[in-house]
Amino acid sequence: MKRVLPIVIFIFAVLAAFVYVGQVVTDISGGGVASAVAEGVSPEAGEAIFFGKGKCSTCHSVGDEGSAIRCPNLGENNIAALLSLPIGLRATERAAQRSEQTGEHYSATDYLVESLAEPGAFVVEGFKNEMPYVYKSPIGLTPDEVKAVILYLQSQGGEVDVAQIKLPDVILASQKEESEPWQPYFAGDPENGMELFFDEESNAGCARCHTVAEKGGKVGPELTTVSGTRSPQYIVESVLTPSAVIASGYESILIITNDERYLTGIKKGEDELSVSMMLDTGEVLKVSKEEIKELAPQETSVMPSGFADDLTMTEFHDVLAFVLTLDGEQAIGGDAGDDEEDDEDGDEEGDDDEGDDEGDDEGDDEGDDEGDDEGDDEGDDEGDDEGDDEGDDDDSGADQENEDHSAESDADTEKDISEGEET
Repeated sequence: MKRVLPIVIFIFAVLAAFVYVGQVVTDISGGGVASAVAEGVSPEAGEAIFFGKGKCSTCHSVGDEGSAIRCPNLGENNIAALLSLPIGLRATERAAQRSEQTGEHYSATDYLVESLAEPGAFVVEGFKNEMPYVYKSPIGLTPDEVKAVILYLQSQGGEVDVAQIKLPDVILASQKEESEPWQPYFAGDPENGMELFFDEESNAGCARCHTVAEKGGKVGPELTTVSGTRSPQYIVESVLTPSAVIASGYESILIITNDERYLTGIKKGEDELSVSMMLDTGEVLKVSKEEIKELAPQETSVMPSGFADDLTMTEFHDVLAFVLTLDGEQAIGGDAGDDEEDDEDGDEEGDDDEGDDEGDDEGDDEGDDEGDDEGDDEGDDEGDDEGDDEGDDDDSGADQENEDHSAESDADTEKDISEGEET
């Protein structure tokens, strides 16, 4: 008996080791639950997509990360009532609203799916329907990527459960659709377009109002990633008809003062005593409420409607070609490697004589002006990124929430115009 006991113990030890090793191998190879993680369908993968390929953070914030200028903050925040809840909890309340509105049962996950599938189906009060379809070009998320984003949104205070996600045919079918990429009828020169964009004395001079890579004006929306969230047709339409869709946070107002002065600009803030507005020159003006006779919102964009008329056909297509490179994925105005080499050269030559310093400074200035800054002209939206919907997406309107679902308008026509989009 004494001899048998050690043998039994040994057999159980071997079996236990075998089971343990088998489980480890299964996890590593992607079996069981781990397969979702391996294939990118997980909250962690969704977070990477939210702040990366999906460009949702262009318009949405999650807590202190991202940009909640145009669309709602999807994390826990200090906004009062429902908008302060993280989206995982907030979705439960929104689902109840959708159930009452449609007469159909909505779960929290159903609401999140709808927010990405049909962003315009439910638009939160106070926000616009300007969120793009993230499963269509140019963002083009796959069904698994959409699922991952939804899991990430569920994780913000809600229950994470991939089994609850039922994607509609409109998302599943989008991956099977094959279409020729849109091309302008005239191929422009992006390098010349970049010069026109940043040269404020040129016929374009887009950088007077728009920022690309932290360079340019603040009157219009930043365009650093505009072609990564908006289609070429949409960008063309935004230049041709800048007032058709005005991006959230860039609506203009008219103030008539008691002494009959007429002031037009973008409203930037308001308190008990005054209203702040940004003029088309970029100057921020604070007007005392005691001086205001009338204040009215305007339906026209601060971008001039005749902008296209100031450009030749060649200039327009050059600027368009440049703006279409602004997808947030590639270096602006040159290769990242070239930029690194320039930086190294600058460091090495920093100890040279004055003549060398001046030469380096001029070279750096030119590189910065023509290479690093790029102007995106985004038509009044940028996307949105994550649009105004709480779902996802999106390159603006306050720390409020905008679960606004937005349909993107694609212009099928193109004229002699120059930039990308306007706000």
